[in-house]
Amino acid sequence: MISRISLLLIALLTSSLGFSQTKETDISFVIRNAGIGVDGFFEENTLTYKFDPDNLNASYFNLTIPTTTINTNIKGRDKHLRKSKYFDVENYPNLTFKSTKVIQTDSGYSLSGDLTIKATKRSIDIPFTIEESDGMRYLMGYVEIDRRDYGVGKNHLILGDLVKISIKVAYQEN
Repeated sequence: MISRISLLLIALLTSSLGFSQTKETDISFVIRNAGIGVDGFFEENTLTYKFDPDNLNASYFNLTIPTTTINTNIKGRDKHLRKSKYFDVENYPNLTFKSTKVIQTDSGYSLSGDLTIKATKRSIDIPFTIEESDGMRYLMGYVEIDRRDYGVGKNHLILGDLVKISIKVAYQEN
């Protein structure tokens, strides 16, 4: 549940310059369960964006993640996370993020917007940077959210409250 939220945030942060939809977006998450870190990702997402460092007012990021695509590499757990107590995929088939602004910061950029999980919409800020690795450029973002803010997992006793979300988007200047 929190995992899905994390992935949504990450996808938004990792958008590239220019208008596009990318299959080069990785959204992963980590949440503690019984004191042990559980990681996962979303297998699918649709990110539409425009990122122009020279005109941040014209920049935007819109992300949709099908909640059925959550993957923790344990099929039984994934099936459990799709139930109504967590992501309730039958009633809420998607997580969404819609940006409201992008600003430059001392350490990179910050993406503000509305994250909707289930029937709850909350404003969040996602700091991100442009990084290079193996000759490729990426937008890299990290954010933590509280799963309880979105009604995911309710008051689960052994499930951690905070979800750490990482976003990596292949980046190419236009």
